[in-house]
Amino acid sequence: MQATSKRVRTIYSVIASANRLDILRILNSKGPLSYSELKTLAGFKSKKESGKFAYHLRKLVRQLLVTLNRAERRYTVTNLGRLILNLTRQIEEQSVIESGKIYVRTSREMMEEFKPDRILQSLVNEAGMPVDLAQKMTSEAETRLYKFQTSYLTAPLIREIVNGLLIENGLEEYRHKLTRIGLPIYDVTKLLNQFSRSTNGVDSVISQTSKAVFSEYLLLNQLTRDITDAHLSGDIHISNLGAWGLKPDNVFIDLNSLPAQGIQLQGKLLNSVKIIMPNKLNDALANIVLLTSELKKEINSEIIYNNFLDYILKYTDNQSMADIKDNLTQMIKMISQVVAEVDGPFISLDLSISKNYKNDGKKITKINKVILESYFEYIKSTAIPKVGLIIAVDWKKSDNDILNKIIPVIKNGGYIAINSNEKTCFSLLGISKSINNKKQAGGGIALHSLSINLPRLAYESNRDDIYFRAKVNLILKIAISALSTRREIIDDMVGKDLLPLLRMNSGIISNQKIPLIINFTGLNESIDILTDSKATGKEKAKLISKILDTANEEIASASKELGEEYGISTISDGSSMRFALLDTDKFGKARVKTENQDNSYSQSIIINPSETDTIDNIGTFIERYKGGFSVSINVTDLNAKNIIEIAKKTGKRIPFFKFYHKMKVCISCAKKNVHSAEKCIECNSTSLIEYPHK
Repeated sequence: MQATSKRVRTIYSVIASANRLDILRILNSKGPLSYSELKTLAGFKSKKESGKFAYHLRKLVRQLLVTLNRAERRYTVTNLGRLILNLTRQIEEQSVIESGKIYVRTSREMMEEFKPDRILQSLVNEAGMPVDLAQKMTSEAETRLYKFQTSYLTAPLIREIVNGLLIENGLEEYRHKLTRIGLPIYDVTKLLNQFSRSTNGVDSVISQTSKAVFSEYLLLNQLTRDITDAHLSGDIHISNLGAWGLKPDNVFIDLNSLPAQGIQLQGKLLNSVKIIMPNKLNDALANIVLLTSELKKEINSEIIYNNFLDYILKYTDNQSMADIKDNLTQMIKMISQVVAEVDGPFISLDLSISKNYKNDGKKITKINKVILESYFEYIKSTAIPKVGLIIAVDWKKSDNDILNKIIPVIKNGGYIAINSNEKTCFSLLGISKSINNKKQAGGGIALHSLSINLPRLAYESNRDDIYFRAKVNLILKIAISALSTRREIIDDMVGKDLLPLLRMNSGIISNQKIPLIINFTGLNESIDILTDSKATGKEKAKLISKILDTANEEIASASKELGEEYGISTISDGSSMRFALLDTDKFGKARVKTENQDNSYSQSIIINPSETDTIDNIGTFIERYKGGFSVSINVTDLNAKNIIEIAKKTGKRIPFFKFYHKMKVCISCAKKNVHSAEKCIECNSTSLIEYPHK
């Protein structure tokens, strides 16, 4: 007992020194440190102080509060040392609490005496409140805080009290600016439970938590009140809120525009592998992987590599088809893995061909087939692919061999798009590279992920299509304002070097002419509402054209006035289900009718085999979607011959379309199943999900 008491007294005497406590705290926060690192951090910088530092460190080591790993020559705090630090902190906190003063536990894990002036500073600096009014609010807040019987205050609690006072006094504008953004403890716990079985594990939790913070930041601080209100009410929808105000959606990379010296990697990219001009196929494909690994950090939705076929053709001479296939398969798998984490962008390889190789038809056909074979190998090895192909087809002299190669790919879940428009580049998701239908050299970015709720406007128009079009134009003004604001935000992000690759390589990725694209959701339902579902196909097509023409006139006027490139689109972006749910709450379940089985509004256009007569109608208005469109042929129940027939028929009227094959994927074993399956054919699991439609 006496030996234990003596040991405790010795430890107390050791930690009585402020210097020794500092050394313990440094090791506890920084982890293992070398002698010289620890000496510098503890403030013993001169040679004269070396002996003093050695004395203090020796005391801590002798009492087993610090230990030395002799193999690595690094010091670390022991469990006993951590216990001493915890006890010391508790003693400090209790002593200040019992002093009778009000103390605040700060975000720096320290107890500080409450200072009302800090409330005053926040009101003036953060909320922009006049000093006189800020002093009055500070005085009221101080009075309330002194009435509390709590052991100590926290910074969030003080902010809550101040914000409550601002609401009581009708000062909501200032409260809006002073709001603390973040997640309640309950929501964080819910996220941990929700993603416990997620395929991405803890990354899903981290992603959703950070997105929740930046979503609030966007709605409270970056957007104007009318835009925020329009989103929250369901008139418009901003997809991917957490990253919408941080980085652009799409980037088009023209591989023919890569400079001879390679791609600049400076500043914040110094730790990245340098991307140099290749001289063989392996290096050329490795560059795509390296570039993707950097771009995925700065792009939300999709990375499109234009002229991919051009890019690799120059390196395929003297290479066997087997080697080319192996190299391509490995590249596709690697770029897919690079973007496989939570919310990684989709990768589109555009196989359009430039004038340089137009006359080399046999070589192009041969390499196209090898790319398709490589892609097929990738499709077989992944449950849900993150890479798709855009294939250029001239329907006047189309090669059935290429179409036949496509069929097993799409039947196994591959994402394939056909582009027969030489003037325009599309992303696989359907976004146009240029609003004016002129093929642009070089790369660029596109901003979209904003949709308008057309069915709601139709419900509020009492079947008056003139009134409906007027309401569409009013909402378009808000959407245009939102995208203009976003353009400014993204420019600011580039200027602050938060998007270093986009900033440094303006020759490859231009941010001068950026398409700003507004998506139309639920147009089919709107037509049914306006016509009471009694219109013929031609009448519907005529009304659709009239609505799109009116919208394009409004957009053209805004483009001219603001000097920007605006366009409308019809692609899938996640707004369809949210709009339908909000409208069901607003108008009632009996009134709200949706086209899709999952109770969501229509977005992208799907052509079913029994509805091929609609192809001509679609072709009459599809060109009005200058921002892009998503048209898919449902080939789920078709054989090879039928797929080729409907593809050729569609291609003559619609310049860009995709194939849609309904399937289900087993979460348990990643096996792909037919759409009608209720159990997995591989493991008998009932955990099947719908295969995503791009």
